[in-house]
Amino acid sequence: MEKNKFIQKKLELSQNNSSGKLKIETLCELVENHPYKEQIYNSFDIENTKNEFINIDNIDTVFQRIININNNYNRFNIIAQTKDVNVFEEEILKDDKSEKSVCFEFDEYVEVDEVKNHLKSTAIYNSKNTFFDEYDMAKFANSLLKKQKPVLSSLVNHNINYFKELAKTQKEFNKHKSYRLVKYNGDIFLRGITSEMYNEYGVDFTFVVSMLIFHKSMKENKGINYKIKDCSLNESKLDMIVAEKHSKDAGSFGRVSTAIKVSTNDLGQGSLNFSNVINVNMTLSDGIYLYPKTTRIDKSKLIISHTTSPEKVFKAFNEMDDVLHTSDEFINDLNDIKGLKTPDELRLKILSKIESPRSSFKQIQKLSDIFKRKINNEIDSFKKLLEMCNKAEELEIEFDLKDKLRYIISDIILYGKTA
Repeated sequence: MEKNKFIQKKLELSQNNSSGKLKIETLCELVENHPYKEQIYNSFDIENTKNEFINIDNIDTVFQRIININNNYNRFNIIAQTKDVNVFEEEILKDDKSEKSVCFEFDEYVEVDEVKNHLKSTAIYNSKNTFFDEYDMAKFANSLLKKQKPVLSSLVNHNINYFKELAKTQKEFNKHKSYRLVKYNGDIFLRGITSEMYNEYGVDFTFVVSMLIFHKSMKENKGINYKIKDCSLNESKLDMIVAEKHSKDAGSFGRVSTAIKVSTNDLGQGSLNFSNVINVNMTLSDGIYLYPKTTRIDKSKLIISHTTSPEKVFKAFNEMDDVLHTSDEFINDLNDIKGLKTPDELRLKILSKIESPRSSFKQIQKLSDIFKRKINNEIDSFKKLLEMCNKAEELEIEFDLKDKLRYIISDIILYGKTA
């Protein structure tokens, strides 16, 4: 199985390869067949603005990558009942290599409004665990499958078939679920399993509405301009940092600008998020990103679950001012941070977190090396700590690890925490 084809990859962004603009009509091609196209058009008055250009650096680069993904990955959903689902382990041969994978086979299912029969898919991401969790057997099943012994795999099968047989005679066991599939290179993969009430706030939707939101903000607040500074994506996940191009002085932190982290995960457990980020600019690089903590009543973050109704979602999109415009508040918070006279203590805390026995980063020697050099504790040396963090930001590591590292550095620098 081509697992590397489902990795969320960082997109290389360069102003030399970007026109920095995209026509709204062109942008909306991504939602031409989306179930909420009408709501998008009404909420953002697309018919009257479709000929306008959105001027955001790298918007065309991200748009083209999403087009390329859509051309190669065909996402679709089916509805199936528990009694019609078979789950088993199978040895799959691909490019002269064999590997065992968990497969889902559907005896009968509904695609759009058509009843169909016999569809086979290979589980990716966390889909098999979602299925096993329905019966509180994820840990049990995975421990048996991990041993790669047919007799143990058959025990997993026996348990699954037991619940399948129950579903044929008892309604409470016969659940209707939405199975999120993707066809790639002729093969079908199961991305996730959700309820039928799951709403489509995926990659296409998120990119389109976020760009329209930023465009609206620029029209209403003359002088504000945005740049997409960081983007990692695949067919199911999008994480993008959009920063204001104008920076402000923040004392020991140097020049900073407000940025918004836009993210979505449509695999079943994720959500659509807009959250504030502090972009600390360093020399000619893109700088580092610090993630401030938020509370449940904090208006600087918008979290939309996939079970939130479209009506509530589009209402929230029209009330984004508190999320978009917070730079002055953040600068005040930065200047109030205690412990700026001890940058080396903060460095040691970061290094300790990276090198702890259970750390996900302990095998990345280049990362540890960055933070091993001692710095003095004068206030002027705080800049050296930020430069170390900047080097860590520039390392080529998997997105999930990079994002985890940003949270660790943010908690230590902003709050002095290691827990």
